[in-house]
Amino acid sequence: DLKREEPAYSAASTAASPGSPIEPVGDAMLAGVGAGAWSNRADVPDHDLHGHPKIVPLRAAQGYGVAANDHDPRGLPVMAGDGKHAGTVRELWVDQMEMTFRYLEVETTGGRTVLLPVPFARIRRNQIEVNSSYAHHFAQVPATKHPDQITMLEEEKISAFYGAGTLYADPKRAQELL
Repeated sequence: DLKREEPAYSAASTAASPGSPIEPVGDAMLAGVGAGAWSNRADVPDHDLHGHPKIVPLRAAQGYGVAANDHDPRGLPVMAGDGKHAGTVRELWVDQMEMTFRYLEVETTGGRTVLLPVPFARIRRNQIEVNSSYAHHFAQVPATKHPDQITMLEEEKISAFYGAGTLYADPKRAQELL
């Protein structure tokens, strides 16, 4: 669909001149700009060659599992960048076309189920570390519409959320370095 509109974002120019940098307005983690920018991709799952969603939780993937010599992160606590417990890994989501894990499904301390992109997670033997976001941010992670599939737009927004955290989770991160 090449007629998608521009994604919604919340930002303001830092100066009156055209081309000036923009800064997020409101909640920087959800503003859709800077480190949290996302593309307005189709709001449908990406499909495999047979027309099935290619990224699904292991509970919905026939013939996939964690290799016997690898550490299974299910059941491990998720520790956020502020050192606080953010939740517990409940499931792994596999990309069946690439044969790799894409997301950790996390039950947050607030009772929500959210996805955490594997590149934002440091998987240790005893815990998962997420430096990009703080524990209270997990209450805001964009949700999926379906418990066993993710759309391309949802992938964009979820990854952008954690990307935004790398710069906006703590106001000190967005300051100049001297």
